[in-house]
Amino acid sequence: MKITFVGTSAAIPQENRYCACTMLEVGGSIYFLDAGAPLLDELVRMKKDIHDVRAIFASHCHYDHICNIGSVVAPIMWYYTDASVSVYIPEQRVIDAYKQFLLCTVGDMDENRVKFFLTDKDFVYQDENIKLSLIPTAHMNPSFAFLIEAEGKKIVLTSDLSKNLAKQDIPAIVFEEEIDVLVSEMAHFDFEQIRPYLNKCKANCVCFHHV
Repeated sequence: MKITFVGTSAAIPQENRYCACTMLEVGGSIYFLDAGAPLLDELVRMKKDIHDVRAIFASHCHYDHICNIGSVVAPIMWYYTDASVSVYIPEQRVIDAYKQFLLCTVGDMDENRVKFFLTDKDFVYQDENIKLSLIPTAHMNPSFAFLIEAEGKKIVLTSDLSKNLAKQDIPAIVFEEEIDVLVSEMAHFDFEQIRPYLNKCKANCVCFHHV
């Protein structure tokens, strides 16, 4: 499994950083966690094949986490007509908006190739490569962290958490089980506020993004 931090900036892109977007490569397939970066542009730049993109998962529906879903789904609709992708979003109104976006900008909505799914706290995605579960957080309602299990490894990506960690919503699993990698945001609190939690967590490696 390979993790690529395609975007690590918070809320507004910076000169050398896109907004939140993490790419997983497992078993020849590509999965995006959040879509704050121009996905198709980055696939082309990294010489990756759009046909390998299996799924896009949104942690929540703030603009900087979902704004570039269209950069994959629209080209698949009209140009890469032998490609397909599944998109998982936790708000139906955003799914409806993206479908309308495709109808307005591409003139077509082939739901056999671009499939949208509504997610909630009980959602679990599993294929031959990965298992992905959602863990509710207190950033907004709804918002989720990701638990990814693949190739015998466990990764937790928190996405956005509560301001100043006031609601103590770091996923409990990082304190209860050995985690290979914890990817924590650093937009809504500072290092000193998360330090006490890091002293207790069982992650072998901690990375910060969304800074």
